[in-house]
Amino acid sequence: MYKVIIVDDEDIISEGISTFMPWDELGFELVGVAGNGKEALELFKRGTVDVMITDICMPIMDGIELTQEIKRISSPTKVIILSGYDEFEYAQSALKMGVLDYILKPITPNELKSLLSKVKEKLDQEERETKYLDSLKKQVQENLPILRERFLNELIYFSMPEDQIRNKCDNFSLSLAEPPYAALLIKLNREGLHPDEIQLYQYALTDVCSRHYNEDKGKIVFANTHGETVMIMACRSKESFQEEVFRATEPLKQIISEKLKAPVSIGAGNPVAQLQDLPASYEEALSALDYRFLLGNGQILFISDLENRTDSFNQPVELEKKLMTSLKVGKIEETHQLIEKIFFELQQADIDRSKLYIMELIVILNKTLYELGMKPKQIWDESFLTIDELLNHRTLAQIKDWLKEISWKVNECISQRRDHTSKQYMEQTKNYILEHFSDKNLTLTSICNYLHVSTSYFSILFKKEMNMTFGEYLSKVRMEEAKKLLKISDYKAYEIAEMVGYNDQYYFSTVFKKQIGLSPTEFRSIVTESVSKPGGD
Repeated sequence: MYKVIIVDDEDIISEGISTFMPWDELGFELVGVAGNGKEALELFKRGTVDVMITDICMPIMDGIELTQEIKRISSPTKVIILSGYDEFEYAQSALKMGVLDYILKPITPNELKSLLSKVKEKLDQEERETKYLDSLKKQVQENLPILRERFLNELIYFSMPEDQIRNKCDNFSLSLAEPPYAALLIKLNREGLHPDEIQLYQYALTDVCSRHYNEDKGKIVFANTHGETVMIMACRSKESFQEEVFRATEPLKQIISEKLKAPVSIGAGNPVAQLQDLPASYEEALSALDYRFLLGNGQILFISDLENRTDSFNQPVELEKKLMTSLKVGKIEETHQLIEKIFFELQQADIDRSKLYIMELIVILNKTLYELGMKPKQIWDESFLTIDELLNHRTLAQIKDWLKEISWKVNECISQRRDHTSKQYMEQTKNYILEHFSDKNLTLTSICNYLHVSTSYFSILFKKEMNMTFGEYLSKVRMEEAKKLLKISDYKAYEIAEMVGYNDQYYFSTVFKKQIGLSPTEFRSIVTESVSKPGGD
């Protein structure tokens, strides 16, 4: 119900309106009747008045003065003037004061009812608008942090007029000291973090930084559209900028290290004279952080120190050849030393050239793996990093260590293959000797031709696996066969010599005695006597 008062010095009029209007039906509640303006003001003091129906000519304080006083105290009351004066001056004065309507007496009950219905519609509309505006204000208040962050992102991504920036800073209660200003981008080292943890850690980083600089009017911290932590910093001068950044961020880096257990890198753009120039400083901060690839994590990187860096890198072709050769032969220490030398040279390159060279080096490595008869998938599966992960989220030092790890795996695979191949060679050799020991032309060369390996490699391999030379093993097999024949057959010594691969009976006898300790004849006699004795074999 809207509250109404009637102000008129003529009782008959005020009583008539009071009595004959269906107030409840119209949506109003009559809360008072006054005979002049002064009495009406007393009614205003008691509570809210939504509508006032007043005469103009009244003692003590007339309707015009009353209306002026109501407007002076900023009351939203709707004023309807009922007057017997059909004079333009009165109507003009009333309308200037914002009176809702100026009605000439006499007015019929139906006319007044119609007028009040229109007033109620207007009050209803205003109430809806007020509620809507209150709702908007509440939403704005609730979303103020989001709107503030959106504005700050616009500040680093788009150039805006300085006066517009200042107005928005006032709206969001953002206060910065005098220029110059610079953008800093603070990034956490992502290595070792699960993808699901990255967003959480980024939020925590922004929160830690915001709390740390909460009372500092020279610094504003927020998250960019990627959730990364940005700081807008005011400094005393361009000359003292680096010193101020070090002084402001060193304690912060310590806090982050303690709370998040991870190092942070900070990219700093050049200071600018106006807030509208911050997008340029922010782009420079992004570029400065790219140098983490070359210089590593956990540092403050100033674009002013890096933008004049020149590329003096020459591709180390000879080192690459040596690296692939040492990889093939399994010299792991030498391989690691060559990787160190190549990456030392690579520090002279700019970022794009160094990333391109890393991809070239991986291609060369894959080619070497194919030459070794290995599939790159065997090596990359467990240690595989996508190109994006490798080049955009790893430093040069980390990639160097990663390649060393890969070289370990290659060396391990080569060793395993060699062990397997060695065992295969030995089995083939022993079987071949058992089948061909009687061949007088069986030599080291002939068996190497059969296996398709070099004599030098095979000799080293055979000695390592069998703990004797090839010649010693062949003699041992032949002597074992000769002993068997001497025991179970009546063949002459020269016949047995030929049967086990010897042309010269005397050489056979010499070798037999050297290995067995007896001549073939002595060996047969002892064996024969042993068999002929009771209980002998």
